[in-house]
Amino acid sequence: MAAATNGGAASGTRSLELYPSMRLQRLGSIAVIQPVWKGKVEGPSLTCDLETGTLALAEHPKVDKAYTEVFGVLGLARLEAGPALVVVTAVEQAATLRGHPLYRVTGTEVLADTRNGKWKSSDHRFLKLLKSGTDPRRHGGSLYFAYGGDVTLSQQRYEAVHADPRTASLAPWQRAAPSFFWNRALAQPLLEAGMHAFVPPAFQGFAGQISEFALAGATGPQQAVTITLIARRSLKRAGCRQWRRGLDPAAAVANFVESEQLVAVDGGAAQASFVQVRGSIPLLWSQAPCLKYKIPILIAPPSRSQPAFEEHARALVKGYKEVVGINLANQTGREGKLSAAYADAASDFAAAADDGDTHASPAAAPGFRLVPFDFHKQCGATNYARLAILWEGISADFRRFAYWFRDSAGTADEQEGVFRTNCIDCLDRTNVVQGLLGRKQLEHVLQRMGLMPESSTLPQALPELDLAFRVMWADHGDEVSMQYAGTGAMKSAFTRTGKRDIWGLLDDGAKSLTRYYLNNFEDGHKQDALDLVTGSYTVTPGKPPPFQAQGSPAVPLLAVAALAVLAAYNLHSLSSDGGGGLLAFSLLLLQQVAVPLALAAALLVLMLKRGSLLVDKPQLAPELAVPWH
Repeated sequence: MAAATNGGAASGTRSLELYPSMRLQRLGSIAVIQPVWKGKVEGPSLTCDLETGTLALAEHPKVDKAYTEVFGVLGLARLEAGPALVVVTAVEQAATLRGHPLYRVTGTEVLADTRNGKWKSSDHRFLKLLKSGTDPRRHGGSLYFAYGGDVTLSQQRYEAVHADPRTASLAPWQRAAPSFFWNRALAQPLLEAGMHAFVPPAFQGFAGQISEFALAGATGPQQAVTITLIARRSLKRAGCRQWRRGLDPAAAVANFVESEQLVAVDGGAAQASFVQVRGSIPLLWSQAPCLKYKIPILIAPPSRSQPAFEEHARALVKGYKEVVGINLANQTGREGKLSAAYADAASDFAAAADDGDTHASPAAAPGFRLVPFDFHKQCGATNYARLAILWEGISADFRRFAYWFRDSAGTADEQEGVFRTNCIDCLDRTNVVQGLLGRKQLEHVLQRMGLMPESSTLPQALPELDLAFRVMWADHGDEVSMQYAGTGAMKSAFTRTGKRDIWGLLDDGAKSLTRYYLNNFEDGHKQDALDLVTGSYTVTPGKPPPFQAQGSPAVPLLAVAALAVLAAYNLHSLSSDGGGGLLAFSLLLLQQVAVPLALAAALLVLMLKRGSLLVDKPQLAPELAVPWH
């Protein structure tokens, strides 16, 4: 996409607070980024000395040769040997939000001067992590930004921020939601230097849109409906599925995602916004990879978990007014122990509030209610119609919470609460239920606007729109799952088609095996990349780098394979020979086949027993996997 297209689509005039079009030129160790508008220099250029890290805003001759088109600066990482500047080199439009194109980052470049003689092997490793953590093709995918419209804010928060003169006059990065400002740590040196116009606040997550879908009104002409779905991932306790679980002592929860569904009718004559959140079970617990397929769950004692849980619950109530937690995890077995601990924590929190415990914040306590629903027990592998049981239990909350709504007649409603949905990973079962709630909200809006009969459902009344809606929610689930687990969401076939069949089960099996491989053999490096990008780890000059040699299952697995091949070869040779009598054959079979297989089995058992020493572990902030120890 061309830079000129960005500026023109974003605004007819140059009135944006962020530069939509820039040119990058490398002059030795100096990187120059010059804002342009309709071919003319827009303002002072950003200059960065890639050897010293010096930043400056300065007038610069027009950059018109050997330049790279740049769509934004994500930030600057200060490594011990020198700085590394991260710029956006390619984007594609994913949606339109508040009149501004919402872009997905599809290309980045990291600029560093590695030839100055200061770079050691550890600096190169940090640089490699930075590149993979910001590369859309690696671990830096699903980054979105716009040049206006405060895209890190939900519609209800956006209205509140811009209605308050104290916040409306702030710069975009100051208005951005801190939890969803993904490049905040990288951007900090530039923001402190007054270069915020070059740095669009980006969020990681998802953005999709069904644009201008024509619907016939009950009494009037056709009206165009646009449905936008946005997911914003929190950078607090961000990371990979098995290396970031539950809460940390500061009450930040893993895989916290705010999903917002926006509906606009007739070009905005009526607008609605419905927000849901997901997040790991809010207790101190972990599940570190160890080569086992079913990883043991470690839960901290209630005395350690309860304060963090209560802080998390209070923060949710403060941010969303009232909360219904929907726990889809199993109520028996390994997951059942975690579900029981969650239920106990929620019950103790409410009881403490009823007793007037000041630590439980009585004003906030009535705002958190937990609804357990054993998804696997209730729905099995294919009977998703039983989700109606869950709906019956929360429909009153759904009506009470409502959603943000505005229309040309002056109607103004606020969303008064939020559903916080989780399973174990907060990916697969969670997305099914969130999609269900999203459909219920869409049906309500369309019925309210007279675009759908009140007695019908979306699949009955508007099957084409229902299909597009299902696909968008399935894409949402797949993208959020890719960020946390490395694969698309399981059960996404049901979300996409409304059917649960053998092909969906096979797809789930393939994804499960892929996750097993990634959890054990690749996610340590991914976690390090994310920790470096989000600021969970900061390079400190003079501090020894944490990199150490790690074990690998490659050698023992090759030994197991070699023993198995040897046993198979010996068995084939003995079968072909066929002589020597039964006793001799039995002894040879024992020595040449049974013994190698026994050694292979023993080696596999030893690998599983010592599996935690062989997996790919994060090295920058390993303590965050089990932060309460």
